[in-house]
Amino acid sequence: MYVLAALSGRGVVCSSQKFGCKLGVMDVFGDKDCQISAAFWRHIGTCVPGQTVIDSEKFLSSLSVFKINGFKGLVIGSGFEGKYDLLRRANEILPLYASPLSVFSYLESPVLFFETLKLLEVPFPQVNLSADSFEELGPDWILKDLGSSGGLGIKKQTGRKSKSSEYFQKRLPGTTVSLSFFADGQNVVPLGYSKPVATSQSNLPFVFCGLDGPIELIDSVAQEALKISKLIVHKFKLRGYNGIDFLVSDRSVQFLDLNPRITASFEILQESHSFCFFEKHIHLTSDIPGNTCISESFPAMQKKIISGFRVIYAESDFYMNERCQKSLFNNKFLTNIPNSKYFFKKYEPVCSVFLRSNSMLELQRALDDKVDFVYNKLSQLT
Repeated sequence: MYVLAALSGRGVVCSSQKFGCKLGVMDVFGDKDCQISAAFWRHIGTCVPGQTVIDSEKFLSSLSVFKINGFKGLVIGSGFEGKYDLLRRANEILPLYASPLSVFSYLESPVLFFETLKLLEVPFPQVNLSADSFEELGPDWILKDLGSSGGLGIKKQTGRKSKSSEYFQKRLPGTTVSLSFFADGQNVVPLGYSKPVATSQSNLPFVFCGLDGPIELIDSVAQEALKISKLIVHKFKLRGYNGIDFLVSDRSVQFLDLNPRITASFEILQESHSFCFFEKHIHLTSDIPGNTCISESFPAMQKKIISGFRVIYAESDFYMNERCQKSLFNNKFLTNIPNSKYFFKKYEPVCSVFLRSNSMLELQRALDDKVDFVYNKLSQLT
C-alpha cells in the first residue's frame, strides 16, 4: 500500500477506493469520510483562518510510522509547495512517487523559475521580481507566493514581500482554467480541463473554494495550453499526475501556475474515466526502464460526467455540536464531514458540497442552491 500526504486527502482516497485501491492518508483535517475510506490515517498539520499548514516534524514522524506498518511509498497532494528540503528528507524514509525533486527546487525561486519559462518562450502575465511593495507598482498587481497553494499566498493592494518565494504579478482580464494530465517526462496525456472557483468572502478574495469539470475549451485554446504543457513537462521531466493553471482570454493563453502533484481536479476527472488514476500515477512515477505515457495505453473517457464541489467556510465563530452534526450531515451531497465536535473560527473550512449534473449550467445552479441551503442551515443551528 501507498500513503497520500496532503492538506486534505478525502477526494483522492474516496475516489481511489472505488477501484479497490486502499490508501494510507496523512492530512490536516481528518474528515470522517476520509478516515472511513483510509487504511490508516495520521494528523500532520494545523488549520487557522486563511492558513492551513503541514507540520514538518509531525509529517516526518508519521511517515516513519507508515513505513513501520509496511507502506511502500509516498504520494503528495497540496501543502508541499516551497518544501523541497522536507520532501528530500521524506524521500529518505519512504520513496517519493512524484516528479523529480529538482522541480520542487525550481519552485522555491521565482527568479530561476520565470527565467526558465522565458527561455522556453512560455507566455505568462508580467512579473516584477525586484519590487518590495505595492507602493512601487500600483493597484493592477498582486503579490503571489510560489510556496503556497489554493490562493492562500495571494494578496492585493497592501503588503510587502517577506519571503524569497514571493513575487508581484500583473493582474489581467481572463478566465482561469486548469489542465490535468499524466506525463512520463516527455509525453503528455491530457485528462481534462476544469474551472477553479475562488471564495466570495471579502478578506479571502483569491482563496480556493471549489472546482467544476470537465469543461470544454475551443480547440485552438486547448491546443495552445497543451503545447505549453508539453514544453514544461519536457523541461522539468514531470511524471505522473500533474496540473497547470492557465489564464485564458479572447487574445491569449498564458501560464499561471505549475502543480507537480495530485491536484483538486483528481476526484472530478476520475468520475469520467474507467481506470484508476492513483494506480496510473504510481506506475508512471516508478523507476522502471521504458515506463512511458503514450496515449494508446490509456482507455478513452468512458462517459463525461460533469461534477463540481464548493467548500463551505464558516461565516462566524461557532461550535459544531452533536445536534448540528445530526441535522446537517445526513445530506448525501455533503463531503469532508468533520470527524467530531469541533469549534470553527470564522473563515475556516467546515465541509464541502459535491454534486453531479448533466450540464455545466445545471451543475452551477444546483451548487449555488445547495451552498445557500447549507449556509442557511448553519445560521439556524449556531
